[in-house]
Amino acid sequence: MSDNPPLTPDRQPAPIHNEYFVLSRHGIYFSARSGSLKFEGKGQLYLSTLRMIFVSDGRGSMNAFDLPLATMRDEAFNQPIFGANNLTGTSAPLDGSSCHEDIKWKLAFNEGGVGTFLPLFFRLLTEMRAMLSQQQSGTIPTATAIPVATASEMLQVRTGAPCRGQLRHNHIFKPLV
Repeated sequence: MSDNPPLTPDRQPAPIHNEYFVLSRHGIYFSARSGSLKFEGKGQLYLSTLRMIFVSDGRGSMNAFDLPLATMRDEAFNQPIFGANNLTGTSAPLDGSSCHEDIKWKLAFNEGGVGTFLPLFFRLLTEMRAMLSQQQSGTIPTATAIPVATASEMLQVRTGAPCRGQLRHNHIFKPLV
């Protein structure tokens, strides 16, 4: 987890090496707490093969917030009777972050879009955990990103539609739906 990760001039997340952006959702309310620190805002959520990045629309206590898939635990999808569907979880702080304790976070989908987001999110999370498990057992030598072919296959299976373009750095993939 990192508060205020780098953004491009058009306020999209700056990609990390071997990262591919899979999906974005607008109308997200984000909140996080780490010890006495609190972050919140409204904006857009980006899902990539390595992380989720919340980018504030300017109203709130931060510009952006980075939630790496590799550090997530206790994630849960909630469907309250009153209020928006939301995803909650806990992440460990990253080096260089202003947070020094575990971060409890919540993403509320105020304008829908969770039906496409959840299957992709949980599949990417499963793939990341499988890769981390292989690293710990020595099956793969170094940290690697989820292969673009895997991400592309997930999207085509989910949407049943061919890709509009290819997944690539600094490109938000939008399925033909």
